[in-house]
Amino acid sequence: MIGGTFDVRIYNIERRTRANGYTYKVAWKVGTKKHSKTYPTKALADARRSDLLTAVKRGEPFSAETGMPISYSSKAADTNWYDLAVEFVDKTWPHFSANQRKNVAKAMTPATIALLRTPPKQFDPVKVRTALREWAFNSKRRTNPEEPIPDEVRVILDWVQRNTLSMAAWEQSDRIDTVVSALGTLLDGTTAAASSVTRNRRIMNLAMEYAVRHGILRENPLPKGKGSGGGAPKVAQAIDKRSLLNPQQVTVLLDWIGKRPRRGLIYRAFFATLCYEGPVDWPATGGSRRAVCERRHAPRNGLGRVHRP
Repeated sequence: MIGGTFDVRIYNIERRTRANGYTYKVAWKVGTKKHSKTYPTKALADARRSDLLTAVKRGEPFSAETGMPISYSSKAADTNWYDLAVEFVDKTWPHFSANQRKNVAKAMTPATIALLRTPPKQFDPVKVRTALREWAFNSKRRTNPEEPIPDEVRVILDWVQRNTLSMAAWEQSDRIDTVVSALGTLLDGTTAAASSVTRNRRIMNLAMEYAVRHGILRENPLPKGKGSGGGAPKVAQAIDKRSLLNPQQVTVLLDWIGKRPRRGLIYRAFFATLCYEGPVDWPATGGSRRAVCERRHAPRNGLGRVHRP
């Protein structure tokens, strides 16, 4: 936590008009840095402003970074991020499946690298990630007496532990943005898949909630809501043609359906209609249950003739 200052100025509550009513903004300045927080009701805004005024009257120093009185500070400055990440992995290890453990290690690795004081230029980036993912964030392997950590890996992990920022970094907006960006970026600098981004941020939220429960952070610092960077990037909603059946597979599938007992022939006719008459501008389900697609007359464009008795 950055040292405190007594240079604090608290402004009047500002009412703002919104489409669904009003919001109330509390603004104050600590040193040269301005801070503000918006509340849905005037009562909540009054309560926050009163807390700040009370702290000023008591002569409490304020943190220029967070804008809050030092007495409000958490234990973030006394806790190393690397140590908390390892502790989180150890606590959740017995309750997670093998796949979940792997995903936790994958999420913790880029976050830890983003929270280093200086880049590990003396080490191969791939080896650093491997040491974190395969050893630091693998409880079973790290604590296995029969397979001690290799010396090369131990050197990397010791350096990472010494050079990782404290949890106070999670109280700095620029650091949070750096971590959020790292969770969605691959080693080569390209953007990760949307599903991977969502999974990484979900895991990181669990780690932040763990820190809150243990009094290390006052609140979850990760951004939430639309436009805050807390969600996965939007992707085009297009069908991957590789997931579609080819003509040979369609033929085999329809033959298999037709050999089912009882209603196999009816279902084969139905699915054949969907397959070969899909582009036709009339609902397949609206046709007769006995509609039959004559596959032998289907041209190369995939369309056939449907006879409705």
